[in-house]
Amino acid sequence: MAEDLKNYSALVVEDDASGLAIISVMLRRLGLRTIMERFADSAIERAKSMPKLDVVFLDLGLPDADGYEVLKALRADPNLKDIPVIAVTARDASTELPKTQEAGFDGFLGKPLNRNRFPDQVRRIIRGEGVWEIYQ
Repeated sequence: MAEDLKNYSALVVEDDASGLAIISVMLRRLGLRTIMERFADSAIERAKSMPKLDVVFLDLGLPDADGYEVLKALRADPNLKDIPVIAVTARDASTELPKTQEAGFDGFLGKPLNRNRFPDQVRRIIRGEGVWEIYQ
């Protein structure tokens, strides 16, 4: 299962330590090289310095900036503008999902993540498909 994604790298930006650990472990089990950041500024700098970045999982509620600001910074960088950025949030999906679509996110995953659906969601994201799913 891990073999098909071993050449991919993900940046996980999440301020909650347990949420960060959960997403990172699930991605690593799929074989992705996973880098973790808890703050917006360090996440942006890390993204710029990574030699290879395939996807960003971005919490919308960070302590130093919201995910929309981070997305704007990533999209402003010519080397990062086409990297898929997936919003990951526990915020109300009925209001946040349309906002993330309008802002230019490439997907939306509601928290808590579903560990049974997550592997398929990640594979779809890597294939370039938009994944817009709320927790059910």
